[in-house]
Amino acid sequence: MKVLSVMSAKAIWLFDINDLNPRGKDFMPELLEWLKDNYHFDKVPTSLDDVDPNTKSWKFERGRFQIKEEIYITIDLEIYNDGFIGNSRSSTKDTDAFLEDLLSFAAKEFSLTYRPEMIRTKMYVSELNVHLDSVLFNLNPRLVEFANTINSMCGLPGIPPYELSGFVLNTDAAISHLKPSQFVIDRKIGVPFSEKRYYSRAPVHTDQHEELLKGLEHILSHPA
Repeated sequence: MKVLSVMSAKAIWLFDINDLNPRGKDFMPELLEWLKDNYHFDKVPTSLDDVDPNTKSWKFERGRFQIKEEIYITIDLEIYNDGFIGNSRSSTKDTDAFLEDLLSFAAKEFSLTYRPEMIRTKMYVSELNVHLDSVLFNLNPRLVEFANTINSMCGLPGIPPYELSGFVLNTDAAISHLKPSQFVIDRKIGVPFSEKRYYSRAPVHTDQHEELLKGLEHILSHPA
């Protein structure tokens, strides 16, 4: 397994943002400007009423955050009443570092109340483009027979044969108020199967996602 690119490394921190400001200070206009200046966002809300029509959040796009000496990443931010979402194309741990930096320094700048234990839940969404050497049919060779049945029924000339292109693992959202991301592995859209390029999404840290995919490829290369 080889990681070709990180598409998204999203960190979701859930908490009551009113806890940051227990005395109801009027500082939000200054905060919006501070975020723009400190993280150099290209796009920021123009006012407190400027919320994204789809997410109903304040959205900050294409900011910069330093993760090492002379190394910066591009960062996006969404602010909700029940938490923050940060997103980068580096790693979820770098995105976590950005959110921690933001909350810690904003607390000092505006005399807010922030403690790491205020964060009730942290959730992650990692999206990767990867190359897999093994074929998904190795999960269950009997699926080859099933695909061949579809091929014989379809019978369209010039159409490539059906293959197992991916699968999804999900939780039962009906019995939980939290809705973690699916685990997805699927052929990269618009790319020939012969290139063995896949898109994958997982509800874990980026490095854990890579470990999951290495484990999957081990399963595929050592079928039962």
